[in-house]
Parts: sequence; C-alpha cells; structure tokens
Amino acid sequence: MLTKLATIAAAATLLSISALAQTNSGDAAETTNAGDQAQMQMDEATGNVFYSDMKARTLRPEAEWSKNWAGLKDEQRAKMKSDCSTNGAMNRSEGDTRVCDWAGNN
Repeated sequence: MLTKLATIAAAATLLSISALAQTNSGDAAETTNAGDQAQMQMDEATGNVFYSDMKARTLRPEAEWSKNWAGLKDEQRAKMKSDCSTNGAMNRSEGDTRVCDWAGNN
C-alpha cells in the first residue's frame, strides 16, 4: 500500500512540474509580445516616411524625412503627431522616439 501511495505522489509531482514549465513558457511568450506592442503602430505610408524596413525598424537617413513627410496627407501627419503625444516616450523604441521628436517639430 505504501508503494502505491509513493508512486501516486511521485506521479503527481511530475505532473505539477510539467504544468509549471508550460505556464512559465507561456509567460515568456506574452512578455515578448508585450515588447512588440511597445512599437508605435503606423500605417504603411507613414512608416515609410521614416523607416526603410518597418518590421526591422530600420530608420531612413534623417535627410529624407522632410521630403517624405511632405508627401503625406494632412490627416496622416496629424494622426502621427497625435499618436506620438498619446504614447508616452518611455514606452517607445529609440527610433520611434527620434521620429516623434522630429514629427513634433515639423
């Protein structure tokens, strides 16, 4: 009887460790997604003003920004400025912070 009880206890321990491992890996995935969400969401036209590759967040040379910015509609520029003022600087990537600082002055 004692052997059966020990076997059941060992099996329960293994199952609980397995469940804990699954929970922890799920938390890590959520953290990664949260980091991705910290990037500002921009429509393709607005993103292309500043970034040559939106996925990798590769900034274009700043000298190109003015010409590209002028090509946007007034509504797109206003939305960009609004999004920059709404999203706190602490939650943005370094590139997005540079973009917002620039857009706020133009």
